[in-house]
Amino acid sequence: MLKQSILISTVLFGLWFSSPALEGQQRPTAGSLAESSRVRAIFHYFQAASLYRQQNLIGALSNYQEAVRWDPQFAEAYNNLGTIYFQRGNYGRAAEAYQEALALRENFAEAHCNLGAAYALLAQRMSSSVYRRKAIFHSEQAIQLNPNLAEPYNTLGIMYHRQGLDHRASEFFMKAKQVRPDYIDARNNLGYTLSRIERLDLASKELQGALALDGRFAAARHNLGILNYQKGDNESAIQELQRTITDNPGFMVSYVELAAMHLRQSNAPEALQVIQKAAEIDPESATVQNMLGLCQLEMKKPDEAFKAFQRSVELDDSFPDYHSNIGFILVLRGDFDAALKELDRATALDERLPYPYRYRGDVFFRKGDSKRAIENYSRYLQLLPEAADGGEVYSRLKVLRSLDSDSEG
Repeated sequence: MLKQSILISTVLFGLWFSSPALEGQQRPTAGSLAESSRVRAIFHYFQAASLYRQQNLIGALSNYQEAVRWDPQFAEAYNNLGTIYFQRGNYGRAAEAYQEALALRENFAEAHCNLGAAYALLAQRMSSSVYRRKAIFHSEQAIQLNPNLAEPYNTLGIMYHRQGLDHRASEFFMKAKQVRPDYIDARNNLGYTLSRIERLDLASKELQGALALDGRFAAARHNLGILNYQKGDNESAIQELQRTITDNPGFMVSYVELAAMHLRQSNAPEALQVIQKAAEIDPESATVQNMLGLCQLEMKKPDEAFKAFQRSVELDDSFPDYHSNIGFILVLRGDFDAALKELDRATALDERLPYPYRYRGDVFFRKGDSKRAIENYSRYLQLLPEAADGGEVYSRLKVLRSLDSDSEG
């Protein structure tokens, strides 16, 4: 039930400031009025760049919008307008702006690169294979036009990672790092994927390299903590996660993993203290509420756990573990029909999540439905053959099969 989750960093891009040439540009002209419009567009373009450097995204956005209003042929302004939308989390509008830039200049490598990144995040947000294919296409186009851009290799690495192809993903992250050795996201992502393919020493080297570039980089510090846990160094793992949240108090995933580690060490009070702090900082985090419920459950407070699990589902109905955890509490309460509803929802969301089958087996066992109890217990052990409670479930299956055999006889 306590799922290890290692964050792969979001693809972040800086602005591609391609200063337009005032001489020799092939732009349609209509006398002095067109010249005046172009000058106004250039003014707003550089004004936007100045505001961006001051971290004034709203002001930069407004000026880029003015730049393309005064000069609708200004590809660089459309590209940078897209990047402002991107950094504000509006990936749909970002993609539209990048498309405008490419309509004006189809060989604009940076716009292909950024459009690929926007589609990558839209693919993740909407679980869309169409956006995934577009992300790959535009990233490959960017590389073809300019092999010295590091970012599209990083995007391709993320797309292959999401398909479960971590060996292939690590190759792209490595290429991104080779193109730009100080590319911190690529080094973090390379370390992450190497850890997933059990190349732990190399993974540690890359994560340490990312932290050498920025010691407060939350994703790399977090991933290093998880890596230390994989290597069996629990003390170092906890220290790294603790430092992550000290340096980055809003980095919720580290609170969740730190609490999970304390639970694994049977230290429920410490786990509860960690996750309660996270809930105070971000009460709208479904992941935090779910972990809060798990901690309350370990503290023998099932009613408080149930409230937290319910809250996690209210915040995010799409995560199967949350429904499974509610179902577990309802089984404890003897509310079997309500439990089955939640457990069925969990398996509908992820048919390979083992725990709902365990809890459904308990429901049917208590209802005297040996056939369906056997089906669910068997599926649980099939999905999780090394389950900690496997011996108990095997024993129960033996009894059920014996009873089932007697009834047939």
